[in-house]
Amino acid sequence: MKINSKQLRYAHAEGHTDVCYTEDGRHIITCGHDGDVRIWLDIEDDDPNSHCVGESALSVCFKDNRLYVATDNHAVQAYTFPAFDKDGIISRFTAPVTQITSNSKIEALGCTSENMEARICSLEGGAPLLVMSEHKGPVLSIAICPNMKYACTASGDGFLRVWDIDTQKIVKEISCVPKINTFYSAKVLCRMDFEPSDGKYLAYPNNREIIILSSENWSQRMTFTHSTIKCAISQCIFSPCGQYLAGSTIAGQIAVWEVDSGACIGIIEHPTSHNVSAMAWNPKGNGVLVYCDVAGQLGMLVNCYGKDSSKFGEDIETVEREEENDEVLDNLIEHYESDDDNAISLEKIKNETLGLVEKDDSRPASRVSDHVTTSEPIQPPFQPSSTPIHLEHRYMCWNDVGIVRCHTAENGESSIDVEFHDSNLHHGIHLNNYLNHTMASLSPTVLALACPTPSKLVCISLVGSSKEWSISMPDTEEIVCVAATSDIVACATDNRYLRLFTPLGTQRQVVSLAGAPVCVAGRGATLAAAYASGGRLQLAVLAARGALRVRTWPLATGATGSGDAAGARLAWLGCTDAGAPVAADGAGVLRLLHEPAGAWLPIADTAQHRRGVSDSWFIVSVSESEQKVRAILCRGSSFPLTVPKPIVTELPLQVPLCELDTEKSQYEEQLVRWSHTAPDVDVKTARETALKLFALACRSEIEQRALELMELLKDDRLLPLAAKYASRLGRMHLAEKLSNLSETWESDSERLNVAQSSHFQGLDCQETNDVTNSEQDLNASLIIPQKTSKKKTEDNAIKPVPIRSSPGGARNPFRKQAEAAKVVQSPLSLTERTLVEVHAVEDKSENNDPLKPLDGEVFVDWFSRNKSLLEQQNSELTPSELTRHCVRKFKNLQTKTNENGQKRKLDNEVDDPPVTNAPKQSKLSAFAFSKTT
Repeated sequence: MKINSKQLRYAHAEGHTDVCYTEDGRHIITCGHDGDVRIWLDIEDDDPNSHCVGESALSVCFKDNRLYVATDNHAVQAYTFPAFDKDGIISRFTAPVTQITSNSKIEALGCTSENMEARICSLEGGAPLLVMSEHKGPVLSIAICPNMKYACTASGDGFLRVWDIDTQKIVKEISCVPKINTFYSAKVLCRMDFEPSDGKYLAYPNNREIIILSSENWSQRMTFTHSTIKCAISQCIFSPCGQYLAGSTIAGQIAVWEVDSGACIGIIEHPTSHNVSAMAWNPKGNGVLVYCDVAGQLGMLVNCYGKDSSKFGEDIETVEREEENDEVLDNLIEHYESDDDNAISLEKIKNETLGLVEKDDSRPASRVSDHVTTSEPIQPPFQPSSTPIHLEHRYMCWNDVGIVRCHTAENGESSIDVEFHDSNLHHGIHLNNYLNHTMASLSPTVLALACPTPSKLVCISLVGSSKEWSISMPDTEEIVCVAATSDIVACATDNRYLRLFTPLGTQRQVVSLAGAPVCVAGRGATLAAAYASGGRLQLAVLAARGALRVRTWPLATGATGSGDAAGARLAWLGCTDAGAPVAADGAGVLRLLHEPAGAWLPIADTAQHRRGVSDSWFIVSVSESEQKVRAILCRGSSFPLTVPKPIVTELPLQVPLCELDTEKSQYEEQLVRWSHTAPDVDVKTARETALKLFALACRSEIEQRALELMELLKDDRLLPLAAKYASRLGRMHLAEKLSNLSETWESDSERLNVAQSSHFQGLDCQETNDVTNSEQDLNASLIIPQKTSKKKTEDNAIKPVPIRSSPGGARNPFRKQAEAAKVVQSPLSLTERTLVEVHAVEDKSENNDPLKPLDGEVFVDWFSRNKSLLEQQNSELTPSELTRHCVRKFKNLQTKTNENGQKRKLDNEVDDPPVTNAPKQSKLSAFAFSKTT
């Protein structure tokens, strides 16, 4: 009798799925990435009992009327059956539990985990019976001998190990497992099995064959394979009688062999070629085998024992009668046109309510399988700030430029409305969606629309006469996501191409991504493309201004230990108003890519602003200048409704520092956030905040922290104020250290610059990041915004006034009286550098008094420069009296300097030789241009 395969059933969400039978063979139990455990009477059961155990469940096992589930809190949780009440925790791990297994002849559980550890645990919990911790990679699977003599584990470090349970030592080690660093990237699970009667054989997969070892001397006894098997076998399992062996490949093929003869009874091809994640024989011994795949589907094979299955089954006639009834039902179903919209599905209602839309992939299976690189479910591509495609009224795009809505009528007709926030930018647009566009992106210069099949990009220019242009993709490509900025239009295709266009339709460049595209966003000439590579999300940042430059960064998300958990999912991608890429995960945490630092910095947690557990925030845009996140509160769902129009809320940016309820942490959070973003905050406000933090440290009697803060800030303007505040509090020791700090910076500046410059030059050769080694960057404040130092540099810049020729001959107005006889260079030939040098010499010669103020010098700078001398001259004065005395002295010195400057100018006028053949002129008119006749 030929092996028959029943139609696949939807069991769980896409991801790793596990299956087992109850000991009486009456129920099928499954668990999956949606966190549910379902109990099926049969594969035809349309209403299985469903129980939620958490965000995800990787493995399930049935033993002695109890269920053991690997939950998302890294524990093996026991439940009663069928009441499904919690019955204690068997064991805890520090990483996700990857498999739980047992058999009918032992009273123990075998558990494996991603923390490179495997355990044999008692059914009642407590200390484990055996801990196998010599693995150097995540443990993928475990099998236990029926007589509890041996155990076998397979690890991601590439080795399969056989353990002697009594001696707790390794007796056999085989290199047959593909090396991986996480369970979620493993295609081959290497699930092995002992012969169920007395454990005399051990079967394990090795590439395209299954090898049988003898448990006596661990020698190879036989090998099972078939010519139609073209890829690696992932797992194998003995039938309850031990006479048949089933194996599954990573392409979904399931083969059954007879152990004694080695003959292959049959091979079944998976309808969608998905990797089989779990298999289980019916304990009744009726030749029924159930399996699950990584797409969350449940399947069943019957008559797996072939023509001799009658001697193993309980009631084959009943099975045949059921098959005849199934054929009748299949004929009825084939001639009946079902309407999926009328079917009531709890999963469909949950998906529509929570926004968890399954990937509807209508492309050929061969094209999809080419892009699947790991067994971990790849996040499907999406558009930022858009709502699910299946909705009749949905948002195709909502950003800081405008809103793009799509409306689908009952007759299938669709239309697109575009609303701009600024009506002065452009008027509203209404389009008939003839091409069934599902993706849209809006910028101040262009509206980009795209449809998957037939794949076509349509763009409407919003500048000038609103020209429209379109371009069709090659036959082998389909657009999966699109982005439009003021300078560029980009679309990512399923061939992992990122195609770049100008806003008016010129093809700019084609970039090949290193993984399946997930999302694309941009602003101005900056474009960010997220893609999945090796089970991880990566971000490619493209600068399209001038020559194209691309940098790749690992995309930081939340905890990835639970696979498809909300934290590990990319929920939104965009760019701030300053052009920095920002990403948000499913848990609501926003992270900004700080390219100079080469790191992702968390800047906001939207989950803290939720009103309910089921609420979420629909992000619209992020503004660095205003330090705000614009988002829409969605009550009980993941996306807003189109009617009524929702209200956009502004959430503050906040770096998640510790103890944010204290005043000290609040000031620290402001300084850290301002230093890594581009806020619209002036220098005065930043200095005031830093000074308040300094004052808190002084009042708390922690002078070392206050001094450390000033050393960290490195702000010359802030240092005198801090020293003055410390002296008023009577902390003269701290004030003295602060006064000497500026001199220390100057003395160490040259040495520090040389050392750091050589260090950064080494980094330039190794990394792609542009690291500047200028003195300003090396000595810049680590907390005060960078524009502080820029303003200071601009204020102190020397800008000499250009010299004009005087009538009647060349004359140097800067000539010193003592050097009048020397030959002076003509003012017409002086360069700006020469003028600066002349000014410097003149100032040095005239400033014989060290207390004399420099040109443009304020009191604070003058007092800091001459503080030690002033204290020596007025040692009898207190700090406050010394300050008042120095203020009066500074004003007097300024007055004398101004008077001397005026007298010197008059002397220059008198001593200068008269100009021949020239009328009497004022000093300013002497520099004017005089036309000769």
